[in-house]
Amino acid sequence: MKTRLNIRKRVSEQIAPVLEEERLEAAFPDGYTVVGLMRGRAASPGVATGRAAIIREKKDLSRVGEGAVIISERASPDLAVVMSKACAMVTEYGGATAIASGYAREYGIPAVVGIAGLTRVIKEGDLLRVDGTRGIVEIIGLTV
Repeated sequence: MKTRLNIRKRVSEQIAPVLEEERLEAAFPDGYTVVGLMRGRAASPGVATGRAAIIREKKDLSRVGEGAVIISERASPDLAVVMSKACAMVTEYGGATAIASGYAREYGIPAVVGIAGLTRVIKEGDLLRVDGTRGIVEIIGLTV
């Protein structure tokens, strides 16, 4: 019993990883930089970078190109059709056991779920870096 309590205590005492402000300022070699950051729930591990393809209706599935980041309010079985093309997936609703998380793990792509207001902030074609391990989505833009 003591061992269990000690393990719980050690785990709860660990400091959660925090994104430092310097990372927002860090420039990418090709002249791009992080211009926005959103946090959600980590759903499928990995990191991927791609252009946003916003899926609001079934007809929007045709816009998902090779290496796109699927942006959706919530996952539906319709997304399974284009998952093989995507490099990552991000949704407004859901948790680690949500259908979006299951799809992402099945296809081996990073996923972040539970980002409120996602489809209002992200625009079609935005360059995004999705960190499915830490639950972070970064919007990448050109430095001026």
